[in-house]
Order: sequence, then C-alpha cells, then structure tokens
Amino acid sequence: MTSKSHKDHFSSEILDALPYETPFFVFSKKRITHNIKEFKEFFPGAKIYYAMKANSDEETLKTALKSGVGFEVASVYELNMLKAIKVPPEKIIYGTSVKPASHIKKFFNYGVNKFAFDSLGELEKIADLAPKSKVYVRIAVSDKGSVFKFSEKFGTEKENIISFLERAKELGLDPCGISFHVGSQASNVVAWANALDGLVDIMNKLSVIGIKLDFINMGGGFPCNKYLSSENTLELEEIAYHIFLKYKKLPYKPKIILEPGRGIVSDAAVLVASVIARVERREHTWLFLDAGVYTGAFEAMAYQGSTRYKITAMRQTNGVDEMIFALAGPTGDSPDIITREVMLPRDIQVGDKIVIHDIGAYSIPTISRFNGFPKPDIYFI
Repeated sequence: MTSKSHKDHFSSEILDALPYETPFFVFSKKRITHNIKEFKEFFPGAKIYYAMKANSDEETLKTALKSGVGFEVASVYELNMLKAIKVPPEKIIYGTSVKPASHIKKFFNYGVNKFAFDSLGELEKIADLAPKSKVYVRIAVSDKGSVFKFSEKFGTEKENIISFLERAKELGLDPCGISFHVGSQASNVVAWANALDGLVDIMNKLSVIGIKLDFINMGGGFPCNKYLSSENTLELEEIAYHIFLKYKKLPYKPKIILEPGRGIVSDAAVLVASVIARVERREHTWLFLDAGVYTGAFEAMAYQGSTRYKITAMRQTNGVDEMIFALAGPTGDSPDIITREVMLPRDIQVGDKIVIHDIGAYSIPTISRFNGFPKPDIYFI
C-alpha cells in the first residue's frame, strides 16, 4: 500500500554507506511497523494475522510480533519458525485449506485451534486429528483483476457453506467462520466488499440451525501500489470504506480478520546488486547483475503476471543522459531476466550498483540455489 507520509528509508546516501558485499537486501523495521499501523487504523477492531508466506525472515517476524499482530501459517515449517521466537498458539491460525495430516497434529499439539478447510475430506481430517477445534470454511470468490489468482485451486462454492459448517458441528468441531481470498496484488477496490455479497441470507440460515459466525476472514490481496506494473492505485482507506459499507448490512457483526502479507512487507525492502557485465546484443543493451530472478526477483518472471519493480542506479547521474537497458541475473538460465526496459544512466558500467525497490514480498521465500548461487544476505535498518 502507499502512504502519504512515506519517508525514504532507502536513499542512495543511506545505502551507499552500508559496507556490505552485493547482492544484499535491506529491510526497514520502521516501514513494516508503519504498514501494520495503517491496517489497524483503517480496520479498527479487526484482527490482523500477517501472512508469513510473503516473507518469513526471522527479523521480519519479530518486528511483526512486536507490532501486535498474529500470523497466518501454511505449514509446520512456518510454525517451527514461530515457535523459535516464542509466538503463542493463540496468535496463530492454520490458514491454508489443504494440509498434511502430520502438520495438523503438530499445530494442534502446540495449542493452535483455528483451522481453515474447503472440502468435507479436509474437515473430517481436522475432526480426527484436532478434535473440538474451531474451523472456518474457505469459499471461492471472484479474483478478477488480481495478478495471482487462487480461485482455481482453493475455495468451495457459497452454496456449500451451510452444509459444510453443519457437518463440522456434527463432527464435534466449532464452526466459527468464513474466509475468502480475492487473489494476490488485487486491482479492484471493491473486490473484498463484493465477496461479502450473498452472506446475509447465508448467515440468517446458519442462525436457524444454531450456528453463529465468530468472524469473517477477508484474507489478503492488498496490493503494493509502487510496482511499475500496478494497474490501479488502491488506497487502503478506500478498500476499507467499501468493505464497511457491505459489512454494515450483515444481520450481525462477526469480527473481521485480515491476512495481509504483501501489504505489510512489499515496500519495506530493497535489493542492492552490482553490474557484473555490460553486453550489446541485437535488440538490447544488457546489464548482467549478481542477483536475478532466482536470488530475489522471482515475481519478475512469475507465471501469472510479471512484476515490474522500480529500479535505480546507486550513484549520482550528474546530468548524464539515460537509456533503456535489459537486466539479467547471473545464472545460465534464459528466463533469468528481471526486465527488458529500464531507464538507467547511459554510462553505467561493470561495478556500478543497482537498487531494486519494493521487493520485500515473495522475494526471499522464493529464492533457489540455481547454478549454486547463494541467498543474498539480509540486513535491517
């Protein structure tokens, strides 16, 4: 999300003074804290669970914990990260709707008691391995306009809500809520509000069979407006306004749960890389960097839509003209291309540093060791 009071935590002066070997990430704790504060401001009374899949670096988790949020977790491996920093079970929800049985058991043994599901098979699995737990049904909603779409893979249809929650009650579970996800990097300001359509009748019918929702989990999808590939600028305040218009029409007011990931960490980091080669080839002048799509910029080649980051040169241009470059990573893989059209100083050379901005989300978790290149170091300011 954007912020009118945004302060540049990553000025060239600050970054150039860091004595680190490239490539490296720099995160701003203040920026993470500020973004969490904005969610709390525009969604008063809502419970916020950071979707740790966006970035599960330990210092990020500690910063989020200190800011008073909980965590939406998708595996026992993520749970172990939270256990290592002593996150209490009541601050954790197991939010993925398809889970390995062994993971469910370990969450339950730790004391986590909120589990998502979107099929009867998953519900029966939870009843067997985490008896008497709270469960909430994930439903499919429109993810039109979102860069990364989830509706194909996750979520049952709305017409199954009543029978699924009734079955949960029969199995001795506590049917406590409904969840949905409008897709990652959403561009429709009313996507979340539209997902509430049809719930009035469903909530009334649930009340008749003795089921009252404790919460509605509206998931994540809150976009980063600073990507050059962002189609629309969506302000968090405007998203909240439309949500609450629909929320007020519900027959009663369950708690609101949010699961922001990208919305908390996307603009809280930069990746600093060095130019290792400048090569003229046919249509483009290529700058090869010591970091690429396998070492942090995975979403630049993502399968459903490429993220285009703001990219700048570290040094002062001193009035030098700019030209279009293509940027590639250091591996021998042809898809390792960050962009084919970035404006940088015409005289940029080997050894110059490049800054890739707003790369805090889904960068570190998607790093691989392609060609053996290691994960860049991570620093916090």
